[in-house]
Amino acid sequence: MNHEEKIGAGPVPETAGAPIFPGADFDLTEEDLRCRPPFREPAPVLSTGKDAVFALLFFICGYCFVWLVHPFRLGFGATVFTVLFCLVALAYQKSRGVSLSGEGIFWFAAMLISGANFSLLSNVFLQSLNLLLLMGIAVYWAAVLNSTRLEPSLGGCFPADMVNQLFQVPFRNFGCAVKVLRNETVKSRKSKTLFAVACGVFAAVPILCLVFSQLIQADAGFQALTQRIADSMGTGVIEFLLRLLPAFLVGSYLFGLWYGNLQKRYVGIFTAESAKRFFQRQKKLPPALSLTVLFLLGAVYLWFLSFQAVTLFSAVQNHPSEGFTYAEFARRGFFELCRVVMINLTVMLAAFFFTRSAQRQKTMRLMNVVLSVETLMLIATALGKMMLYIAQYGMTQKRVYTSCFMIVLFLIFCLVIFAQFRKINLTRSVVALCCVSFLALCYVNADGWIAQYNVDRYLNGSLKHVDVAMMYSAPDATVPAALQLYRQTDDPRVKTELKQFFRDTTALQIPFEEQNLQRIRAQESIAQMK
Repeated sequence: MNHEEKIGAGPVPETAGAPIFPGADFDLTEEDLRCRPPFREPAPVLSTGKDAVFALLFFICGYCFVWLVHPFRLGFGATVFTVLFCLVALAYQKSRGVSLSGEGIFWFAAMLISGANFSLLSNVFLQSLNLLLLMGIAVYWAAVLNSTRLEPSLGGCFPADMVNQLFQVPFRNFGCAVKVLRNETVKSRKSKTLFAVACGVFAAVPILCLVFSQLIQADAGFQALTQRIADSMGTGVIEFLLRLLPAFLVGSYLFGLWYGNLQKRYVGIFTAESAKRFFQRQKKLPPALSLTVLFLLGAVYLWFLSFQAVTLFSAVQNHPSEGFTYAEFARRGFFELCRVVMINLTVMLAAFFFTRSAQRQKTMRLMNVVLSVETLMLIATALGKMMLYIAQYGMTQKRVYTSCFMIVLFLIFCLVIFAQFRKINLTRSVVALCCVSFLALCYVNADGWIAQYNVDRYLNGSLKHVDVAMMYSAPDATVPAALQLYRQTDDPRVKTELKQFFRDTTALQIPFEEQNLQRIRAQESIAQMK
């Protein structure tokens, strides 16, 4: 019985012609397959004194993450954690003789740029997304530094790489930090005892918290005694103890990620060859079915766009179509068109992943171009509607962020069209475009720009109303525009709302780890006004 019969997989059929999405497929060469890390049974957890030191340092990183990084209140603390994590990771790499590569420097710079944003600007929505981006960059950086990706460079196996680095490597090596420390402590009896005591402390914390919560409810006198002890000790000690367990979990995850990549433990669960074989097995739909779906979609969009060309032109000339006011025409359809664009992207990806591509590939590529061009026109139509709506009612976060997302989709579909004629690494281009676009949006102070635009238009009379309540969504960014409005408006209602906005903005006492430069400057500006 040969190897293929043993694992139940036959030979992978060859496909003819160039791929429909060049660079986004899994068309790997033999050289690429040789570059992937070979799968082997996990080696025993071997360690030296250096590994034990870095296990402790990653536990410190875990504590700093729990202490400094609050998902919806990000500030200086998130930046401090990012710098500390990078320093520990680089030092661990250097201790093993692994140096930074060119691509490693790129992702290292991306991490620092992402982390620095938390200390500069305030935006709860964007910063929460930026935290997810930072985590994704961190785990991918580990694979880049240690050459444990499924491919030698970023390509079609990127999703499998992310699954591998986010889940497989860190969780399968989750207990390595404890094992490394145990291996080093058993060398002496005293160290072994201290290690057992430390483990007992970690294990007792959640149990003690549960027991104390029940005892406090059971007896009022014990509750009063516990409260007096807590007041005398200060809340800092209690908070420190409560952070120990989540810090242990985070530190174990981080060390498992880095130790697993350095030791090549469980990095071969997914391979480029298995990923290619998996996706080849999904290609079961006949080309005629996919072509029919794409053709019908294209015909419907052509009919719709021919009608929209007339109505949109009429609206731009301030003559909206019959039965609609200017506002109704501008408001109606934008988000529906956004959903249609996402449907198009989903259908095209499904056609690529599930259609047998050995036949009619030229026709499929032609339909991809036609549908992509029509999608670009749909995006242009949606953005045209949004521009009309903004001209009438001003800007909001939702309008601006959705418009930016549509612009990124516009560029992605342009790349898709280009990929039908030239072989490019489409996955790398899309990932780079999304990362750069998102980081640019984080740094342009979009909320401050939105508020300033609305205030300027209200003051020059081109906007009938200004929404002070909208400023609460990003108070630190909107303070400069709010101060300008307060000084220049004569409307007593607006002045009253702004005074309340300033009081609410300065009412909260914010700890250092949640502060940032924009917040500090906003507080100083309000203080100077008073």
